Amino acid sequence: MSISSKVREGIAASSWVVNIFEYRSPVVSEEKEVYDFRLGNPKIEPPAKFVEELKKVANNPFPGMHGYSALAGHIQAREAIAQTLSEERGLSFTAHHVIMTSGGAGALNIILKAILNPGEEVIVLAPLYLEYPYYIDNHGGVCCVAETNADFTVNIDTISAKITPRTKAIIINSPNNPTGMIYSGDSLKSIARLLNEKNRQFGKDIFLIYDAAYQDIIYDGNKVPDIFNIYSNTIFAASYSKPLSIPGERIGFAAVHPAMKNSGELMDALTFANRVLGYLSAPVLMQHVVANLQGVCVDRVEYQERRDMLCDALEDFGYSFTRPMGAYYIFPMIPGDDVLFAQGLSQEGILVLPGKSFGRSGYIRIAFCVNKETITNSLPGFKRVIERFM
Repeated sequence: MSISSKVREGIAASSWVVNIFEYRSPVVSEEKEVYDFRLGNPKIEPPAKFVEELKKVANNPFPGMHGYSALAGHIQAREAIAQTLSEERGLSFTAHHVIMTSGGAGALNIILKAILNPGEEVIVLAPLYLEYPYYIDNHGGVCCVAETNADFTVNIDTISAKITPRTKAIIINSPNNPTGMIYSGDSLKSIARLLNEKNRQFGKDIFLIYDAAYQDIIYDGNKVPDIFNIYSNTIFAASYSKPLSIPGERIGFAAVHPAMKNSGELMDALTFANRVLGYLSAPVLMQHVVANLQGVCVDRVEYQERRDMLCDALEDFGYSFTRPMGAYYIFPMIPGDDVLFAQGLSQEGILVLPGKSFGRSGYIRIAFCVNKETITNSLPGFKRVIERFM
């Protein structure tokens, strides 16, 4: 008996992904203290309002409470999200523009399943979220990588060069994982103009898939531009994992721009994809809980304090990086090979991911959503390693 050749190749190419969900690395001895910065698995607990709402729902059961919801999700949750989107964006969203999903990953996968024909292309911006190529391949698509600038801002020329008659969508992730970059309104408007130009040229509509997993985790008074008021052919993929600090609960949603042509057909396709991919319905208990938690978020100050602790120290040690505007990752440029550098850090008990995993070698990704003690105690090791590689 043998497994799929494609899956075998995927396992070989990304075996390290499995390791990021394990606490220890083979490079680290059992005796050494481990400082794990690999995974965006927040150590900050959910807001008190989440705990209160969870208790309220759990302590007031009703018939059918734990059964399947409608394939698109419970109407109460979808209406609550549609109302919030309408108020925030000044557009007329209804529950029929929203589908509840199994986290942000579930949202992205049903979107790609709904829109892609075999061989159609999806553009992603590098540095990129490491699972995008696999999600695209899941549904017969081809991943096309467009580089951003050295400071991680949008390079419209590299995007333009990647658009062909086979282009079906572009994924925009802002704030970005792994860089923390928020793409500016002007950059997004440039992308929208380019897509509209190509739509006219090719006689079809290119989708913009907006991965908004970190839209609520922003710092220094930064704002995330409203993509819905920039490009009407937008599909929004959102998650409660980060704002509510509940990644293990796997709850999110997708939303379709209310002015999109054939939006009803697309919603039917998303609902079909939710079923045939085996999600059936998003976790129903969480649907009931998040319906009354629109706008609730963890204390961003907690994350900003951790960002500043780590950034200030790394800067003093000689690391070169762009201070993240949002999300909870730092993506420093490092001297030499990023895999060797990550291995050097692991010998100090510090676990990070090499930049090549995110489509840009010569960098490492550090997830600072950890306990403050982890940051403080790891700093001598960060200093020793950069001094060895300088």
